Amino acid sequence: MALKVMNPGLFTTVQDMGRYGHQAEGFSPAGAMDWRAMMLANRLLGNDEGAAVLEMTLHGASFEVTKDVTIATAGAEMPVAVDGREMKTATVMPLMKGEQISFGGAERGARTYLAVAGGFTVPEVFGSASTHTRSGIGGFGGRTLESGDRLKAAGGNGASGTGRIRVFDDGDDVIRVIPGQQYDRFKENLDTFYGSGYRLTKDCDRMGFRLDGEVIEAAGGHDVLSEPTQLGSIQIPKNGKPIILLNDRQTAGGYARIATVALCDIPKLVQKRQGDTIRFEEIGVDRAAELYKAEIGKIRSDEYFEIDNDFKSHRRPLAGKIESIMKR
Repeated sequence: MALKVMNPGLFTTVQDMGRYGHQAEGFSPAGAMDWRAMMLANRLLGNDEGAAVLEMTLHGASFEVTKDVTIATAGAEMPVAVDGREMKTATVMPLMKGEQISFGGAERGARTYLAVAGGFTVPEVFGSASTHTRSGIGGFGGRTLESGDRLKAAGGNGASGTGRIRVFDDGDDVIRVIPGQQYDRFKENLDTFYGSGYRLTKDCDRMGFRLDGEVIEAAGGHDVLSEPTQLGSIQIPKNGKPIILLNDRQTAGGYARIATVALCDIPKLVQKRQGDTIRFEEIGVDRAAELYKAEIGKIRSDEYFEIDNDFKSHRRPLAGKIESIMKR
């Protein structure tokens, strides 16, 4: 075991890339909502980019280190401290047995990802470690973490380098979308959809984001025969307010869909929080594919990384070991 949960935070789960190929059986894909942040945290450690991580939402967890381990974080900016000493996020951090690490409330963004060397080890369900709390499968018993839970890491010392994730601006409010299955029903309302801002309501979670703003009417009604859902689908129910379906969505839906969020903009979208406003911008399928491939290329070429000149996190365990030896 590598980490013991002292305080589980607001909503902390084990996630990986998600489980696919089982929607016909009623199982949502789940998986890390900000797939880019998960991949970056894993790459910092030299892990497989889809290794299981912890997803912490809005307010982070705290842990006792039960075995020497190396971690990395990415995503929302959450203050982090080791034994009360403030540390930097978005970098590699060696931890020693007996230390305590704690994450605070997100100061920017909504979701932070905690990776460990080798990835977290939990039983897989249908080939994935991802937690889907509504069906109670995957992750740590199919639920959010609780105080006293003990998490096992696959092992390894992680990356020995001094890289960190560079600061990049992802804070604008534009979300690019592809026309949806019932796009033609909304032709009289497209100026409203693309010209208005929509605010995230309190009803935003891993299943989907409910938005508030201008009402969108559908010619011929808002109901359709139930169809398979997909990540980023934007449904317009009878009240005319958009709902964006996300990782823990239902597997089929019966509301007309005006558009689908381009996969490249899902990381930006899921880091928004209640009260934030977004605006939609239409792009084509080919352009969306190009942007996604470009994003994957930037991740895999380490374009998001830079040299970390703050060696505090690396000096700390070395100083601790020297102090331990001197006390013998």
